[in-house]
Amino acid sequence: MTRSRRVLLLNAALGLLVAWFAWVGAHVVWQDRETGRAPYGGPRYGGPGGGGGPGRRGDEVLWVSDVSWLAVPFLLLLAAGVALRWRWPRAAFVACAVGVGGFFGVTSFFGPVLVALALTVYPMAVTLPLRRWVGLLGLLVPVVLAAHVGETYLGALDPLLYAELVMAVAFAVLPVLVALLRRGRREAVHREREEDRRRTAYEERLRIAREVHDVVGHSLSVVTMQAGVALHVLDKQRAAGEPVSPEVSASLEAIRRSSRDALAELRTTLGMFREPAGEPRAPTAGLDRLDDLVGALRAAGRRIDVVRTPEDLGELPAAVDQAAFRIVQEALTNVVRHAGEARATVRVLRRPDALVVEVADDGPGAPRLEEGNGIRGMRERAASLGGRVDVGPGAGGGLVLHAELPVVAAAQVMPT
Repeated sequence: MTRSRRVLLLNAALGLLVAWFAWVGAHVVWQDRETGRAPYGGPRYGGPGGGGGPGRRGDEVLWVSDVSWLAVPFLLLLAAGVALRWRWPRAAFVACAVGVGGFFGVTSFFGPVLVALALTVYPMAVTLPLRRWVGLLGLLVPVVLAAHVGETYLGALDPLLYAELVMAVAFAVLPVLVALLRRGRREAVHREREEDRRRTAYEERLRIAREVHDVVGHSLSVVTMQAGVALHVLDKQRAAGEPVSPEVSASLEAIRRSSRDALAELRTTLGMFREPAGEPRAPTAGLDRLDDLVGALRAAGRRIDVVRTPEDLGELPAAVDQAAFRIVQEALTNVVRHAGEARATVRVLRRPDALVVEVADDGPGAPRLEEGNGIRGMRERAASLGGRVDVGPGAGGGLVLHAELPVVAAAQVMPT
């Protein structure tokens, strides 16, 4: 048996128990020995008119009233409300209020039936926002007035009416207070845990930033230094009249420039981890750096064509601009690593609803494409903006990477 079914059965049993107590209580009322009247006026607490016959128990008299069987449907209705209070809280409270009000109208009896109202108010206070159920508490007024249907002005001249109304409201407010206190405590614990989680995540980000800076930053610094030393040696050889290959000089210059730019970008990116919340961030790489990226690769001897019209791209959201540049950067890196001396073509096209990026090469391609971290990273970047990345063989050979980044959907996305 599932947990929801067990809860339903337990609440159904609880609702029937409350209904049974209410039915029994409407039949039995203790009678005062000296006055011969039922306490608190008799008719209200012993059924309509306080009819029935007396019976004796020791020195006290037991009053047995005649209660109409019309009360039974109302008791079953309030029992159903108690049974379904966790599944449909608001509907259960309304059903219970109608059942209690109808029972009061038939029997004019106050007693354990009020417990049903408290039982159905509590789930609303626990599971729903206050604004969605607080207005339903206004049903308590007609519920109490139903017990005074046969009186003048619905008992408005009877001071007991107001005491009963206060009692009914107290029955309803008490579980609300308990629920609100529990909810407040639960939310406070949740906020505390969330703060701990954010603090732990921030500390972990700082640790990763330090590790990346120490490892990658050191390596890039060494590469830059070694390239600078090699260029210095070539300059000395050129000054001494020794033959120097211009391709070697251009390659070393490209290595030094690329490593220096990468080191500067790494420091800028890692610096974001240390910025307090709300502080302005440094500008991130975008398509405005595409020419620098392609120029560095061309200086290293790579053949790369770029097809784009900057004025047609228009104003791009920062997240799309950054993601497009990173996708092109990773795709060209894959061409350099896996496509040999192949020629690459970069196409950037702006459509009304999306930015299309395509990187194709005329290399040998691969019979079986194995996606590594680079392609997965590109897919994740595109997916975070609601876009997609497809990688497959080109019509004339080689590989083609096709990415579509929605512009409208990403307009509200901040770069990460």
